[in-house]
Parts: sequence; C-alpha cells; structure tokens
Amino acid sequence: MSITISPLDLVLDTQNPRFVILARREQVDIRKYLVTYEDVCQLAAAINEYGSLLPGERIVVLQENEKYVVIEGNRRTCSLQLLLSRNLIPDGFAHRIPHTSAKILENCHRIEVDVLPDRNSALDLMTKRHIQGVKEWKPLAKKQFFAANYNDGDGQSVQNLSRITGIKEGDIKEDIRDYKFFFNVYKKYCAAHPDFDKEIIVLKIDPFWRIFKAKFEYPVGMKVNPKDFLKISYDDTFNTVSALPPALFEQITQLVFEKSIVEERITTRNVLSDIEEIRPLLQAVMDSIDVSPPNDGDTSSGDGAAAGANGTQQPPANGGNGEHPPQGGANGGSAVGQDGNTGDDNGDQSGGPRPGGPPPRSFFETISWRDKLNPTNQQHQGLLYAINELYALSNTSCGRQKAYRTFPIATGMILRTVYEQALRLRLMQVNLWGAYCQLRNGALPTLKTMEDFINLDTNKATVFPDQGMIIIYDRVIAATHRDFLNANIHYPGNINVTADSLEAIAAGGMYALIQGIINLIV
Repeated sequence: MSITISPLDLVLDTQNPRFVILARREQVDIRKYLVTYEDVCQLAAAINEYGSLLPGERIVVLQENEKYVVIEGNRRTCSLQLLLSRNLIPDGFAHRIPHTSAKILENCHRIEVDVLPDRNSALDLMTKRHIQGVKEWKPLAKKQFFAANYNDGDGQSVQNLSRITGIKEGDIKEDIRDYKFFFNVYKKYCAAHPDFDKEIIVLKIDPFWRIFKAKFEYPVGMKVNPKDFLKISYDDTFNTVSALPPALFEQITQLVFEKSIVEERITTRNVLSDIEEIRPLLQAVMDSIDVSPPNDGDTSSGDGAAAGANGTQQPPANGGNGEHPPQGGANGGSAVGQDGNTGDDNGDQSGGPRPGGPPPRSFFETISWRDKLNPTNQQHQGLLYAINELYALSNTSCGRQKAYRTFPIATGMILRTVYEQALRLRLMQVNLWGAYCQLRNGALPTLKTMEDFINLDTNKATVFPDQGMIIIYDRVIAATHRDFLNANIHYPGNINVTADSLEAIAAGGMYALIQGIINLIV
C-alpha cells in the first residue's frame, strides 16, 4: 500500500538501531544525531541539487499511534525536512544546509511512501537492508538493536529475531549480553562521574569487550579465561552476574571502563592483567575464590550496588609488592618452582598460608615516593618528574612487555636523570649543595663531579648517615653505572643498551640507593 504525505508529517523512527543508543530520542535529538554522524548535510545538498529523491529510493513507513513512522529512509526524510523547514535545522548546522531549490519545493512538498502492515514486516525489511547490505550498522548499534527488540524477554524472542535476521541465536544472545553489560557499567560510571558526558555513540567500545573475553596469564604461567576468573554467568534475560563480592566486581568493571573508554589507554591488543590498577585486585579475586565461604548464591550484577566507603578494594598507593601476581596456582594450589617441585612434598592441603608469593622486582615498578616528594617543593621537582616517568616505563605495558623493555635506550637516559637528581636533592637536604657549587666555580653541575664531591673527606658520611646506604653507594660507584649510563647518551650505538642490562643496574644497587635517598626525605 502507498500513500502521499508531506515529509514534515513523517516521524523519524525512535526504534531504529542507529538511534536507540541515544540518551534522548526526541525528533530534535535524532535530527541532530543524523546531521552530526550520518552525513545528512551532504545528503541534503545532493537531494537539493538533483531536485528530488533519486529514482527507486522510496521511503517506507509504518502507521503507529495514528502517525506514520519512517522504517526505511530516515536520512532521506530528515534531509527533506531540513530543506522544507529550516527552523528544524539543529543549531550550528544552518550554514551546511543549502537554500532550498524551487525543484524541491515543487517535487517534494508531498511524496509517495510505501506503508508496511506491522512492526514484524518492518523488522524483516530493516535487518535485510542494513545488517546484510546497504549500510552496515556499528557493532554497538546492532547489539543494542537486539537488546531493544528482546526487551528483557517482553519483546521479540531470540528465536524470532534469528529467523527474521538470519543471524545465529548464539550470536544474538552474545550481542544482548554484551550490550546490557556495557550499558550497565556505562550508566554506573556516568552516575559516579557527572563530568563524563559522552554519548555512547561516540565511544570506542571494542577494547572494553575484549578485556572480558581475551585470556590472560594469572598466576604466572597459567592462562585463564576472564569469564571463569571473574566468576561471571548470565541470568535468564542475559544480564551479567558475578559470584565475586559486589564491590570487588564493580571496581574491576569500572576500572576497565575508565582505562579503555574514558582514558583510551587500553586497546584491543591488551588483556585484563595489562591494566596496572587492576593487578592488585587480581589477588583479591583469587582470595575471594579460594577462601571466601559460599554466599548462598548471592551474586552481583554488572550494575550491582555501589561500593561503600569501606567496601572497595584499593590498590597499593605506593606501588608496593601487591601489584605483582602470586606464584601460587589458580585454585590456591602450590607454587611451582624452577626445578618443578611444588614445595608441598606431603600433598597436605589442610590449611595454613597459601604457598608462593609475589615475584621479585625486575626494575623500578615498586619505587615509592608517596608522602616524600612534594610537587610544590621546587627542590623536589627534578627528581619527581624524572622518577614518575621511570615508574611509568616500569609498569606500563607496551604490547606484551613492559615499556622499559621496548624502549631501553630512552629508559636508560631517564634512569641516569633520576640518579643525578637523587644525588642533587640529597646534597641539598644535607646543606652541601652550596659547598659543591662553590667548588665548581660557576661551572654546571655534572654527575661525575657530584660523585667525586660525595667521596671527599667526611661528605659521604654526611650524605649517607646509615652504613648500609654507604655500602650500597660504594657498590654503585664500583660498578661504574655512571659510565655506562653516560655512554648510553653519548654512544648508544657502541654499547647497545638492553632491558636486561638496565635490570642488572637496578639490581646492582641503583634501585636501593634511589629508594634509600627518597626515604631519607623528611
């Protein structure tokens, strides 16, 4: 059946998959979305130049609540509406909509449209035209389309959606689960962060979903599935639930959202254990799985209760050992040593502390300056800026390895800066900086002359009042770390700095010396 109607009397479809992800779906909101993201300004210009809709591009509608809703052709309808009534043009876009041609006024003030009998027919048409052909929907739009039509079990059945669209039932269920999980986490984050005002449609969402699907290594040497590790399951209407404590599960999901969506630090190449702030929580998950008593089936939803002031797991503020994964088994089993022994000769599983523990530090991933270096203290700023970068290089993942392993030359330069700034600050702290500068007679400070000055007479005992610190400092001097770090700057092609050589410097006393100097700050 066909009718003739003014485009201004047509209603843009609020259930169209491209629009249902909008927080508001009034006609004005849909038009703004279309001109912003769906190239309607260009389409309006093309239609205006041609003088009418192109042949064969008929608009398809459905009568609902005594109104004709556009099922196919929302972009064309919006273009005609903006050309026929310029007061409908969203703010900021008037200059992009051309002045209406006489041909449009003549040919399009009323147009012929096709009318479908019901929503099922409309659904069949839309999915065949879009999912399989003319204009591909974004993944989020497709997932939201299925979630909206399923409507928590009160709308179309999964079987019917599969029959209409030709998409497998399993894929539809996964789309519904994905969307509901993401949308619940999104709502929670927005509620807790009112300044975050991005619409879902502009978000890069694939990294978020990958984090909860890609296997990762935890504990060391064991690959685990995030769904199993986080004790995730789904209820009858495809809501995500977890057997973890609600506050813990919520904190993990919110951190993943923040790092992957808000800060965009996570890509589709990352996994859950790559998120620095989540690493300390992985052990909390293990503890919850291994030792927590059953909770009578109580589960937490992806949009579960907000974490209370004392209910949230906080990662170590000082970058301490808590951020390293334990060496124990995934189910509380014994840690496996390098010789293959389990450390449990008797096989006794009757209790006691779980074997294993955090692995040894590799570089500067546990360096701590909290409550020591003050960003408002000018004397502290040189060391603070440099050590903050060194800490980031030690903890930030670059692909499958830490950044310092990917960029050893740059890391070596920063390490040298940290070492120099640490000695400089220490000389200031013990009031020897003036005496050192006087000896320099106006020349710029150098790392070598700082070391030489500290070695003069009683200066070393003043700079390092603890005998243990003196031993560490002497070890650094004897190892000629300064010469190696200087060569990295002046002759990087000759010495070929590697991550292993930097780790050896850290383990050879440099880490202990720098941490010790920071600890002496009062």
